Amino acid sequence: MTTFKEKSFDYSILIVGDEILDGRRVDRHVHFITRTLQPFGLRCRRAVVVRDEFEVMRTSIENALAETRLVITTGGLGPTVDDVTREALSAATGISLRENPAVVEMIEERFRRLGREMTPNNRRQALTPEQGGFYPNDNGTAPGLVFDDGERIAIALPGPPRELEPLVTAQLIPHLSERLRLENRFSSLSLKLCCIGESNVDAAAERVLGKVDDLKISLLAQLGTVELTLTLAGEKEECEKRLKQYEHGLRLALGKFIYADREIALQAALGELLAAAGQTLAVAESCTGGMLGSWITETPGSSDYFAGGVIAYSNEVKQRDLGVAESTLEQFGAVSRETAVEMAEGVRKRFGTNWGVSITGVAGPGGGSAEKPVGTVWIAAAGESGTYPFKLSLTGDRDAVRHRSCVYALDQVRRLLAGIEPHA
Repeated sequence: MTTFKEKSFDYSILIVGDEILDGRRVDRHVHFITRTLQPFGLRCRRAVVVRDEFEVMRTSIENALAETRLVITTGGLGPTVDDVTREALSAATGISLRENPAVVEMIEERFRRLGREMTPNNRRQALTPEQGGFYPNDNGTAPGLVFDDGERIAIALPGPPRELEPLVTAQLIPHLSERLRLENRFSSLSLKLCCIGESNVDAAAERVLGKVDDLKISLLAQLGTVELTLTLAGEKEECEKRLKQYEHGLRLALGKFIYADREIALQAALGELLAAAGQTLAVAESCTGGMLGSWITETPGSSDYFAGGVIAYSNEVKQRDLGVAESTLEQFGAVSRETAVEMAEGVRKRFGTNWGVSITGVAGPGGGSAEKPVGTVWIAAAGESGTYPFKLSLTGDRDAVRHRSCVYALDQVRRLLAGIEPHA
């Protein structure tokens, strides 16, 4: 078997799925795989999406293996007739498949735990390469597959993110680190920011860092958040020392916008602050319709600090369940500073929490006016020290307005907890 000694190693990704090419689903695997493997010296040369068709897949895999000696595929490992990734990989690599009794037992055990009968077609998922191996899948029936002829490696990962992501971190990385024996590693630093534009982060980074030839800077912007990543190649201790210096400068320039220095969602970062302080939160939502509460409860253990919420879409519910005064609604309207304040204070009182946060706005596409156009949103956070409202004038479609509103609401509580100047 060949021992690879490159300081960095190129690979290809093949995303398998008609649903992606048909626009029914958005791929998220390329981002996760590339960002996870990059610090280990693994560099993606190309990523393509292919249909669930045997010949298309076989040809695509052969072409990828001709260009890079490592190929990673995602999807197409299920039990149905259109799941032909394993067969296409076998044909492209020349490595035969055989039923693996250990995998059959794993699949049978999973069905027993679920209290379901295993249908015969599920045995297809027990076909593993005669040269290579497999990754046990604790979150599904299809194992990851490793085709390794000594010169080239092709790895098949299941499509569902809840199955793929644990396999990458727990099994793919340790396997490739040992198999490829990369001599060099990359050191990186990631800062997660919110409520600031990508161009503003880029401009600040340019001011702070200037031009550094061996420093790679990358930005990933999503609705309301930006991830800034710095990467250096070289001796680990020296690289980490330099990254700490760069981080210090960036925090001086962007500190109030930085909510984490690792991979974590804003709602989870806020949850950690609440848990550490032994404090609790409740939410009152109008235009976001439960989105904020849903985000918060995505984090395991959120019941320790999240009491609940009220979806007060109508004025009647705002009055009845949150105590918003009828006169407030009549004089100022549902989308107003005054209503947001009373919603936040009302939900805090109702649930007996340390914090109450509210969102009320015009998400669109209709419902706006000259005085309160679409994208007008009021947010308020109420705590023991007072209530802190602020107004947003957001752009984008309905989903974008609702999404950004949730980001700002979470960030207001985060800032107040962290002793940072709140939005105003």
